[in-house]
Amino acid sequence: MDSENKLLNLEQTVLEELKVLCQEFKSQNVALAVAKNEIRELKISHKTFEKIMLQISGSVEDIQDKVGSQASAVTTPALHEVVETLEVKMKYYAEATKSAHISFYQEQEIEKANQFARMKNVRISGPSESKKEEVKSVVTKFLTQTLDVPNPDLAQAYRIGNKGAQPRAIIVKFVDQVQRDIALANKTILKGRRIWLDPHLTPLQVEARRK
Repeated sequence: MDSENKLLNLEQTVLEELKVLCQEFKSQNVALAVAKNEIRELKISHKTFEKIMLQISGSVEDIQDKVGSQASAVTTPALHEVVETLEVKMKYYAEATKSAHISFYQEQEIEKANQFARMKNVRISGPSESKKEEVKSVVTKFLTQTLDVPNPDLAQAYRIGNKGAQPRAIIVKFVDQVQRDIALANKTILKGRRIWLDPHLTPLQVEARRK
């Protein structure tokens, strides 16, 4: 009877510890999700995210070690099966965490490339639109006469979106980023004109600013 009680106590202890480990892993998954959302919203830096990922990875490895250590204390086939199942789940979760990490950094590399491609760009909203307009000429005149940008050198200037009741916005790519910065610095001149000039943001940056 005494040996049976000891066995039951051991089983209960192992099961309780396994429950705690499962809860710990759930907490790490939540921490990962929060970190990913915060960096998408530009609330934390890549360096901070890397630190969080190292902490999460370390916690996952620690949980795996703890689960493995429980296996040596298992004395019944049923409980052994529970531990083996949990070990499989932990390996799967660890791989999923690693994959999420890689996928997220791939997304960030694409986002950085998109931001870099827009470094010399501005978006102009509000200018009237005509059927036979030459957009580059319209923008050059606007920059020179309204925003005091001397001799603007434009690589591209084009309307975006579908034609409708409202004039479409214009994307302008400068050859020289200095000229782009001058245009942005002088945009206060446009106050009250119902014309807006802003940096050309990526969809992710636009979403982050809305939150």
